[in-house]
Order: sequence, then C-alpha cells, then structure tokens
Amino acid sequence: MKFFQKLSCVMLLLALVICFYYRDGLVSKPIGQTGEFAIKHEQAGYAVSLYYPKIDPTKAHQKNVRVGIIDSGISPKVGSELNIAAAYDLSGQNEPFDQTGQGTRIASIIGAKDNHHKMIGLAPNVKLYSYKVDATSRTLQAALQQALSDRVEVLDLGFKVEQITPQIKGLIKEYLAQGGLFFTADKRLGQIKGVATVGAFNEYLELLDSGRTYYAPAKQLALGRDGRIQTVTGNAYSTAFVSGTAASLLAQKLAPAQVKQQLATYFSPQVIEKHRNISHVIAKTFSKSDTYLGISLVILTLITAGLALMLAIRRRKNKYLLGVSINTLLLLILAYLLVPIQANAQTMKYWILGLLVLFTLFQLYFSWRLDMTKPFSLNRLFNLSYNIFLLVFSLWLIMFVMLGYAGSTHF
Repeated sequence: MKFFQKLSCVMLLLALVICFYYRDGLVSKPIGQTGEFAIKHEQAGYAVSLYYPKIDPTKAHQKNVRVGIIDSGISPKVGSELNIAAAYDLSGQNEPFDQTGQGTRIASIIGAKDNHHKMIGLAPNVKLYSYKVDATSRTLQAALQQALSDRVEVLDLGFKVEQITPQIKGLIKEYLAQGGLFFTADKRLGQIKGVATVGAFNEYLELLDSGRTYYAPAKQLALGRDGRIQTVTGNAYSTAFVSGTAASLLAQKLAPAQVKQQLATYFSPQVIEKHRNISHVIAKTFSKSDTYLGISLVILTLITAGLALMLAIRRRKNKYLLGVSINTLLLLILAYLLVPIQANAQTMKYWILGLLVLFTLFQLYFSWRLDMTKPFSLNRLFNLSYNIFLLVFSLWLIMFVMLGYAGSTHF
C-alpha cells in the first residue's frame, strides 16, 4: 500500500515538472480537439499562432513591397481587405476576378490588411499584383513578362505548370537577375538556380514530400471568394505563407540575401526535422486516443469523488478521507479544464498549474497521514484505488500536455 502511495506522489510530481517544461502544450490546439481556434485579428491563422510567434505581421513596415501572385485572380468580395495595385486577366476569359478561390486565398494569406476587420496577412501593407492565368505555358509566359514590367519584388506561383518551356525558364532567370524572389509549389521549377520550391509539413512535423527548398505548415487560414475565413491545406498555401514572410522581411528593409538567410532559419527541411522530437511521435501514435482517455478519466473521477464523500460523511473524524474528497474535486476541476479541449487563454495554464500544485500538496499530506493499522477494509480499498487512479492520471496528463506541445513547436 505504501509503495502505491509513494509512487503516485512521485508520478504526480513528475507530471507537474513535465507540465512546466511543456507548458506551451497547455494553450495550444491539441491533437484530436473538436473545436477550432478563436480567430483573433492579431493572428494570421494556425501557422503563426502555433509555429511562428516570432513572425509579427503588425510590425511597422518601412518600405512598400510589390508582390505578384500568378494564379486564378482575386474575388471582388475581398477587395476591401487587400491592397490591390493591379489585376490582369491573362487567361483569355476577359474576367480578371477569381472563379475558383485559390488566388483569393493565397492573396489573403500574403497581404490581408491590418484593418481590424477580418484576418491579417503576413505582410498587410504590401501592394498586390494579380496575374490571372490557366495552367498553360502561354499564359504563364505572359504573366512573367508582366511581372517583369511591374518590377514586383516577390513572385508567388502556387500551381503546377503544364509545360516548362525554354521561354519560361528564360523569363524566370531574367526575373531573378532583376533581384526578385520567386516562390513556387511546382517542384520541377527548382531546377532553375535561385527558384525556391515550397512544400508542407503536418502537425507531427513530418515533411509531406522531399526535395523542396522550404517547408511551411500545411494548414492555413485564408479568406474565401465570399470573404469568409476558411481553413485550407496544400502546397499552394504553404507557398503563400513563405512568400508572405519574405515580403514582410523585405518591408522591414532587409536585403534579399538577408531575407533568404532568415527564411532558412524558419522553413528549411533541416530546421523542421531538428525540431521533431519524441512528443511528435507520441502525438502520432495516440492521435485518436487522448480524448477518449480523458473522458474515461472524468467518469472515473466522478465515481471516486462519490466514494470519497460517502466515506467522509460516514466517518466524520477521518480527515484523510475529507482531504481526499477535496483532492478529487480539484482533480475534477482539472479534468473539466483539460478535457475534451485544452484551455486557449494564455492565463489559463497558470490556473491549471496552480491547481496541480495544490492537488499535489494535499495528496502528499494526507496520503502519509493515513493510519493503515485500523481494520477498515473499505478505507484500504479506497486508498489503493485512489493512488492507482493518481498514477493513471499522471501518465495521462503527461501524454496530454506533450500532445499539445507537439502542436505548438516554435521555430
């Protein structure tokens, strides 16, 4: 019996230490969470809030940067949310506006305005140049020629080109020689020296393909054609995230060479793989079990709390059982805060850690104060089950916090 008492206390203290070390996991979006982030104007979606808090879209920009987007155009319904300098229809449809939604979503990730209205882009003060094309080499060639004429400093291409002709290669080389930064989701264009190809990584920090220059989070928030905020995934939006970051750095008067160095510290495959650790392996292994385990723990807590209260009422002088009742209620509060979703408020983690400290102190005091020489079998049974329960809870809490931490790796 004493072995279980000591082991449960040690495990709970270990859980406290791990909670403190992985404290970012208490306020992140955990694996298996059913809800979404509360969308705040200050956030440019999941990717900034989870992985890149050092990227601050609200920083004062000292320079106007021109960003070209070669895609499906931009919807007029989000025109007030973007600084659109020019919009060209090179597709032959005589309609410069977006009909598919991808171009609009890319534009919002890069440059949605800082106007406290909807979402904010990574570089909210940039001037956007939209080049509406189809997947043919003819329209891409026309877009590149126009981008050269507009002297855009960042060029984003989010789709796979039908055919890469010598003319396209020549125009891209000319654009790079002009000092421009070219980002694309088309892996084949990476054969051209200076072109940065962009792939995606998932919530377990796994690269979803190989051979790319940079990797950005697969999941993004963006504005759709109807002006509503959407969750989107895909290399096109990962490319937009890198393009927007590059534009933001240029707006802070960094030289293109300095921008490339900074991008490598955020998005290079070596950096992503370096940050992957045991917490991500655990997260992937138990990706569907944490919520079920937590809910089962709440049910077990209720049963234990009922038993503790019943014994405390029956034996009023037994302070141990009264203390355990208090402990169990504290545990129930913790379970309510942690299951099935984690706290999203920054200050909530301190409440959780504070309650855990109180819970541990109660357990340490009352557990060793129990007189086990008295022949009260129900008391013994309760004490044994209670301490086993603490062991399970400690292991679960460790796993849960590490799961949350796996979704909040900061670069």
